[in-house]
Amino acid sequence: MERMRGNELGRSSGRKAAVIGAGIGGLAAGIALTQAGWEATVYEAAEELRPLGAGLSIWPNGVRALRALGLAEFVAAAPRTGGALRRADGSVLSEFGAEVVEERFGAPLVGLHRADLHEALAAALGPERLCLGMRLNECVGEELRFADGSVGQADLVVGADGLNSTVRAGLLGDGSPRDSGMVTFRGVARVEGEVPVGEWWGPGTAAGLLQLGDGRVYWYVAYRGEPRPEALAELLPAFGPELREVVERTPGEEVLLHQLYDRDPVASWSQGATTLLGDAAHPMLPFLGQGACSALEDAVALGAAVAEKDSVAAALAAYEQARVKPTTALVAGSRRAAGGVLLESRLGRRLRNLVIPRIPKSMRLRQLDPYAGRA
Repeated sequence: MERMRGNELGRSSGRKAAVIGAGIGGLAAGIALTQAGWEATVYEAAEELRPLGAGLSIWPNGVRALRALGLAEFVAAAPRTGGALRRADGSVLSEFGAEVVEERFGAPLVGLHRADLHEALAAALGPERLCLGMRLNECVGEELRFADGSVGQADLVVGADGLNSTVRAGLLGDGSPRDSGMVTFRGVARVEGEVPVGEWWGPGTAAGLLQLGDGRVYWYVAYRGEPRPEALAELLPAFGPELREVVERTPGEEVLLHQLYDRDPVASWSQGATTLLGDAAHPMLPFLGQGACSALEDAVALGAAVAEKDSVAAALAAYEQARVKPTTALVAGSRRAAGGVLLESRLGRRLRNLVIPRIPKSMRLRQLDPYAGRA
């Protein structure tokens, strides 16, 4: 779409898609729709792209989606990793290597800095398909009304505008997201050499480390309660020295603190020629590491649907058929995972830590099949 402030954004004879939001899901949707032969434009409220966040675990399903979006070389350069579940002191309860993941799922588990992924997606989309400083006020049918007075028309509107989506509000009108009562600190530290990766389980807390490459390590510390900046210093002594040392290498002004939200799943997130994607459609807690992966998969599925179907209505029905069920399972699974790792009961933690090492590694990996996608 042509960008014309204060005027109507005119139609052309081609099929036009307007994607609202230039986060990971929105940029990926723009790429996928362009691959499908649509004229896709991604609209972003911010005047410049400044990706927030820290690190991302990109599981094999997310890696396959990036490959489908044309980012095979980019993701191939990311550090491959395995996983481990650890007691608070760092001793291992269960672990699996990077090669085991790739063998089972046909693609690796990798660590990426959110900013690197965002930059790669923006480059693949191309600046000519990205309109910055375009805040959406309202979406009425296929008409987009922006804060600067511009009006846009599209044959397909994709709301990829995040947790508090304006498109979702007009489409579903289902109110605010659900406060989980959980909080997380996140950051990226510069560390020489290897660090033990995986997740540490403390008393009512969980923490983790992930290598991002180029001497960077992503870390997080999650807990139940109110978001208090001083809580990080109170929580860290429960964990082993390897994790504490990484966190303490992060400048205080670079530490992120967020409340965690999700939404109850819905049976449908499309209406007419408008649909949702990523956090706008199915926000989830981060305890399965599938938020970004599922948004990437959404984009690929949407692109495939519009390429295969003759009408927008049929395409959106196929898109929902492909994505509603698995993302509903991810929202529920993320909630269950949160309950398992943030146990406050001493007895509950003791039982969990006794059971986990006794689960065969093959069974642990099978539990990931619905999320990571068996090859």
